[in-house]
Amino acid sequence: MGRDVGVDQLVQELERRGDRLPFEIGAFVALEACEGLLLEAVKLDADDVRVTLEGSVVVSNEAERVDPDEAARSLVSVLARLLVAAGPGVPPHLLQLVKESTTGQNPRDLRHLHDAIEASLIPINRGASRRVLARLVRESDRPPVAEPASVDPRELDTELQELLRDPATRDLESRSDASRTAQAPAEEPITEQIRIPSALSRKAQLDEQPETVPVPPSRPAVSERSTSAPDPRAPSAADTAAAADAARQRAVQQEPEPVTATIRKWSSEEESGSAPVSASKPVSAPVSASKPVSQPAKPTRSETLLETPTESVFGTGSVSHAESVPSPLPVRESAAAPEPTYEQRSSAVPAPPKRRGGLGVLLAAAAVGLGLYALISTGTLDALVRPAPGPVASFTPGVIEITVTPSDAQIFVFVGRGPAIADGLEAEQAHEFVVFDHDLRPSRAIVPEGASWTTTDEGLLYELAVQAEPADNPTEELDFGEAQSKPSSVRATGSARVRVITNPPGAKVYRYVGLGPRLRILAGSIQEGHEILVFHPEHEIRRGVIGPSDWQMAKGETAQSAALDVELPALPTSAAPEPLED
Repeated sequence: MGRDVGVDQLVQELERRGDRLPFEIGAFVALEACEGLLLEAVKLDADDVRVTLEGSVVVSNEAERVDPDEAARSLVSVLARLLVAAGPGVPPHLLQLVKESTTGQNPRDLRHLHDAIEASLIPINRGASRRVLARLVRESDRPPVAEPASVDPRELDTELQELLRDPATRDLESRSDASRTAQAPAEEPITEQIRIPSALSRKAQLDEQPETVPVPPSRPAVSERSTSAPDPRAPSAADTAAAADAARQRAVQQEPEPVTATIRKWSSEEESGSAPVSASKPVSAPVSASKPVSQPAKPTRSETLLETPTESVFGTGSVSHAESVPSPLPVRESAAAPEPTYEQRSSAVPAPPKRRGGLGVLLAAAAVGLGLYALISTGTLDALVRPAPGPVASFTPGVIEITVTPSDAQIFVFVGRGPAIADGLEAEQAHEFVVFDHDLRPSRAIVPEGASWTTTDEGLLYELAVQAEPADNPTEELDFGEAQSKPSSVRATGSARVRVITNPPGAKVYRYVGLGPRLRILAGSIQEGHEILVFHPEHEIRRGVIGPSDWQMAKGETAQSAALDVELPALPTSAAPEPLED
């Protein structure tokens, strides 16, 4: 498998193995994909969400760019595919989220989808989820376990019936089969008597060359060594010359006729010797016989009757020379055969096309590929394709001076609605938060001192999940309880951030900054509003807001400041009963 795998392919591989994708892992994949869509809105398909070998979830670069609403709908379809693959046991609120977004009853944008999915995963553990995804990807790359070979039940029934039969019956059948096999006649091989041709039956002499039977060409060749077969009715010299001239004219003007041969049966030497030569048969063609140099050639019996030891599809026999082709008459030795002429001119053979070398093309393609790889690996291509970021707004920090009564009242700063991020913190100190809403009881959570922070491109990050409990009576006064940690330094400007994830999402998140009666805290920007909450268990809760118009530059100060005085009224108590008179 490659470096990453599509979610749909991963789910299909799990289903083929009989496994299921846990709904927590499916929701985590959808959460990571949603975070990618918040950076760039694209239309997601199931295979556009990729899982790497390390368990990271990435969005394919080939996905089509669309508006955020269309991207949110495509994310819901991917989440639905993952929840279907999870099978039973999916939480109802996740099913309701998919149903409302699919039917259009309560469509949500990417931010609300992200918060809802994240709230369903509390407590969230990204490291463990990535390890589970990496294991699933590795297991999907392995071949499945071979299933045991299945046995046909009908074969088992047949064998069982054979086993339960009477042994005497089985012995009788086996004996009858053996007797039939013994009585069957054995097949004899097909043989055929081979007859040796008469030409091969005689004994070969010393220095005797094999006789050859050349095929006559289209035009008779004149050779000094050619000898003609004896003809009992030889023509005169004048007739011979005239016949030679006529044959020469026919050879030039006419096209050569096909060479044919007739097949006749072999005959023994006695039959061939006793059979007279019929005058009605055509005269055989001249035969060229090779002769030794030391002595002149002697005419043999085969010159009068040529027999070629060949096999034919019609049976055994010999082939006689071109009986259907008219044999040219012998000519005078002084006559020379004319050279053949050809009317059609030979055309020049076209030269093969010149091959062009492909080394230059290969080098150019390799250079382009290396350049693209360098752009992709260094991130330059992503920087070129990614739209330019908008102008970063500049913020002016300020100082808020708070004075509260009573002096031991707890002071909180509003962070936002969950999930919310509190920035400008020190990683070496403890940080305490409280989460509540109009129908939720206050819940405290602490980032302990010396906690393990995650390093990101924007600095250190800690994710804190808080589960808020519903309030029994929303009209009752809120009880925050006592502080569980030492207040963190409010004068330091750190680079760490805490991301508070609430369940249910959208709950209010406050950060505990210290006790009264006086406290100075740093504000990140004077262009934004800041909400301060003051709590004391024996007094009513009060909120104060610092707006952009409340800031002013004091003498001798380098930063603008704003003052806030909060006095908490005491809770109403029932009047003491009057003593009874005697």
